[in-house]
Amino acid sequence: MRQILNLKLGEEGKREMIGWKNWLAVALGLLLALSAACGDNPEKAEVKGGDALNPCNLITQEEAAQALGGAVKKARLQEAANPLGQSICYYEGQASDAVRFVQISLVTTQKLSPSLRESGYGADKLFHDSKKLLGQPQAVKGLGQEAFWGGSGLKAGAGLHVLGKEAYLNITVASGDEKRDLEAAKDLAEKALDRLPQP
Repeated sequence: MRQILNLKLGEEGKREMIGWKNWLAVALGLLLALSAACGDNPEKAEVKGGDALNPCNLITQEEAAQALGGAVKKARLQEAANPLGQSICYYEGQASDAVRFVQISLVTTQKLSPSLRESGYGADKLFHDSKKLLGQPQAVKGLGQEAFWGGSGLKAGAGLHVLGKEAYLNITVASGDEKRDLEAAKDLAEKALDRLPQP
C-alpha cells in the first residue's frame, strides 16, 4: 500500500504531505505552549456574551476561586486565530507573591478550520496527538471519553486533558500543590463537561 501511495503522490506530493505534518506538529506544540503560558499575554479580551463554546461560560469565577483556594480576578478570554480555533479562559489568582491561576482551554471539531475537518482531523485526533507528544502521561479514569494528567504549573502540556464528544478540554489549576491541583481540575472538568453543548 505504501508503494502505491508513493507512486501516486510523487516527489512534490510527498513534500506537501511532510510539510503538512510538520506544520501540524508545530501547531500542536504551540497549542501546548500557549496553554501553559496564556497568563502572560496582554492582548486578552474580557469575557462577553453567552457563546456556548466560550470556555469562560463553562467555569464560573467562584468555581475557579474555590479550585485555586483563593480569590481570582475576572476571567479573560483569548481566542486564537489559527486553524485549531482554540479558546482559552484564564482566571488569575489575586495573590501577588506567586503565579497562581486556573485556565480552561477548549478546542472543538466545530471550530477547526474547514481544511483540517475535511482531512479528517478533529478534537479527538488533537487529543491523541497531544497525549503521544507527552509520552506516558498519567491516565485519569471516569472523565469524558478519555483523560490524562500532564502535571501542574507552567510547563508545556500541563493540566488535565479531557476528551469529550467532539471537544478537547485542558484544565490547569496552578495552586502550587500538584495533588490538590489534579483533584481541583477533575472537579472543574466534570462541571465543564456537563455544561458543554453536545454536537
